[in-house]
Amino acid sequence: MSGAHARKSRRLRIAASLALTAGGAGVVLPLVTAGQASAASVDTWEKVAQCESSGNWQANTGNGYYGGLQFNNSSWAAAGGTKYAPRADLATKDQQIATAEKLLAMQGPGAWACAGAGGLTSGGPKADVNPDGNAQSSTQNAAKPQQQAAPKPAQPKPAKPAQPAKPAPQTGGSAYVVKSGDTLHKIAAAHGVEGGWKAVYDKNRKAVGDNPNVIYPGLKLTVSGSSASSAPSDKGAKPQGSVSGPAKKAAPSAAQKSAPAAPSSSTGYVRPVPGGTSTPYQASGGSWSSGSHTGVDFTAASGTPVKSVAAGEVVQAGNGGAYGNQVVIKHADGKYTQYGHLSSVNVQVGQKVGAGSQIALSGSTGNSTGPHLHFEVRTGPDYGSDIDPVSYLRAHGISV
Repeated sequence: MSGAHARKSRRLRIAASLALTAGGAGVVLPLVTAGQASAASVDTWEKVAQCESSGNWQANTGNGYYGGLQFNNSSWAAAGGTKYAPRADLATKDQQIATAEKLLAMQGPGAWACAGAGGLTSGGPKADVNPDGNAQSSTQNAAKPQQQAAPKPAQPKPAKPAQPAKPAPQTGGSAYVVKSGDTLHKIAAAHGVEGGWKAVYDKNRKAVGDNPNVIYPGLKLTVSGSSASSAPSDKGAKPQGSVSGPAKKAAPSAAQKSAPAAPSSSTGYVRPVPGGTSTPYQASGGSWSSGSHTGVDFTAASGTPVKSVAAGEVVQAGNGGAYGNQVVIKHADGKYTQYGHLSSVNVQVGQKVGAGSQIALSGSTGNSTGPHLHFEVRTGPDYGSDIDPVSYLRAHGISV
């Protein structure tokens, strides 16, 4: 079915896509091939953790991702981590690695954006860990004391104020070193690159490789025509997720220019996109982890502006595992709306938005068979708390 998608719960984030971030964690139970076996050494996992969380195995900064390998609660549960602790940052290093080994077997190294930086592959030696004991369990880490089963979560560090972006030089060019949270789309927008992410990719095809969806921290990219191998990092680049600053906006796509405004109602609600629906709520027969479709799919070509259906606060923005790039918004009535498979995200966590505010562009990221918008309404921010989205919109005067 066009626009339909299948999901096996959530998983850790896929390495940065056009709107996925280059670093951090996401969620889902994977599409598993029978007999697949994957493993990595403790040393390799430590390198991945160094990239993901600066090696802090009890990381809890309040961004929804926990532990050294930056699990969120859904991915932690999907890989069986809750048998050790309710969250990854409350588990020992060995327990986190043991859980990561299971997720690696299910998803492969692409489940971590920092796989490249850490040298993570599917064929490494099995990690020497003892997740069920408190003794030192890794010969590779014999000098390091084993963490207790439920250490106190690390206190979040105060957020540093965002520094204003420095516009990229338009004469002579410059080079840019990818940071955690970067995407080709956002790099292009921050530097005012004419032609958007495709122009950045075309200029850096050799460095990025055949898959423009995969970039990782430390990768050097040419922007505005300079040599990526010799120029220094652009330390003034715009922080990812920021929607303010002097950086130029990318030129609007054809879909953005032609998309009609989403119909609104007197209740202050709007449709997320103008198109009709395809896969309905609670449709069965797919490989959804809940046994049925937890939202409704709206037809939308890639690049169609996606609007917040009502005023609220952004509580999630970025990678959502099987949902691809997603945005989750909390509204005044206590309900949450979720927008999935986005090609790019235009808001950040904590941002206030109004009804009809553009929050993203539609796409086909995550577990999706084609461009569309997956829309959910929930009683909580996470997967599994869904309610009928069509009934919710109709109750607020929106015809669906």
